[in-house]
Amino acid sequence: MRATHRSLGIVIALLATAMAPGRAPAQGALSILGFGYPLGGQSARSLSSGTSLAGIDPQTTVNPAAIVLNARAQGYAQFEPEFRTASAGAITAKTTTSRFPLFMVSGRQGRATFALSFSAFMDRTWANTYADTQTVGTERLASTVVTSSVGGISDSRVAMAWSFTEKFHLGAAVHLFPGQNRVGVGRAFGDSSNAGSFQTSSSYTFSGTALSLGGVFSAGAHLILSGDVRLGGTMSMRSDDSSVVGSGRVPLRLGVSATFDGIPGAVLSGRVSRDRWTDLAGLGLATLGLNDATDVAVGTEITGPRIGANALLIRAGYRSRGLPFAYGTSPVSEKSASGGVGVPIFGGRTLIDLGVVRATRTSSNVSEKAWLLSVGVGIRP
Repeated sequence: MRATHRSLGIVIALLATAMAPGRAPAQGALSILGFGYPLGGQSARSLSSGTSLAGIDPQTTVNPAAIVLNARAQGYAQFEPEFRTASAGAITAKTTTSRFPLFMVSGRQGRATFALSFSAFMDRTWANTYADTQTVGTERLASTVVTSSVGGISDSRVAMAWSFTEKFHLGAAVHLFPGQNRVGVGRAFGDSSNAGSFQTSSSYTFSGTALSLGGVFSAGAHLILSGDVRLGGTMSMRSDDSSVVGSGRVPLRLGVSATFDGIPGAVLSGRVSRDRWTDLAGLGLATLGLNDATDVAVGTEITGPRIGANALLIRAGYRSRGLPFAYGTSPVSEKSASGGVGVPIFGGRTLIDLGVVRATRTSSNVSEKAWLLSVGVGIRP
């Protein structure tokens, strides 16, 4: 391979990374190194607020006690495309990922509220195609290289919350973490070369468990406090032949939130959480570069103009967090600004949440900018 093409391939792919024993192909996004990009079960409403509302948002899966804040039975689904541009020097690579990251149904019986949800825990779906040359015998032939990864790890949760009083709620949830990741690499030569093509792939499956606990407490007339913890059980990874190739734990997470609604028509919120991503270390190579990470978010939700009997909800927020992987030895950080609206229709029985996030991810001399659009639809019978 000529030096110019080797450099182009490395920069476009931006970081070949080891995800498990053996080699993983290169990828065109800084945000899906290691085991993937951590989505964390955030609803469109929470994302629009910079995730500052995550601790009290009933559609976000971090705090099982928050499901009591649904007034009645509800079904919720979400669509979320992301458009990324990664840069290293003067070379850039663009990738797009479409996700359906969250589905939830919930209902209430007396003081108890129940919810069943399926969400994306970590996403590792991408594909790259670039031109290259390869020496075959005495000839240098043009070819096209395709690398891809499909899959990730999901979070299936069954949650229950109990309202002791109107101001004090506790919740608990059991989580299962199934997942699969299929990685492939191929090279195709032109028909005139008669050199044919080749493709190889490998697959890894994941399984894990966890227990989460949470609380929501009205500390005063206008202050709501919340806290949540996820206690991780064992997570294992198996290869194509079902043999166990790694074992770790679902990461421990601790989070606290505060929300103030003393300003008429506005809610101010903040959240801090900490994820111990190094609990996953046993699943991959020692060089994987897992990092524990702190997540800090602030945001607001403001009552906007009315549509019939219901008012629009306008949201904005800012988030700063570390990501669980490294580029080489350099940690990867993410800063994002977000905004969105909640639009009630059909007399408030359906709420459409629209959110947009502008994220910047950096590490060493590599950066990535992304637009993330989030559309959530909640239906109350």
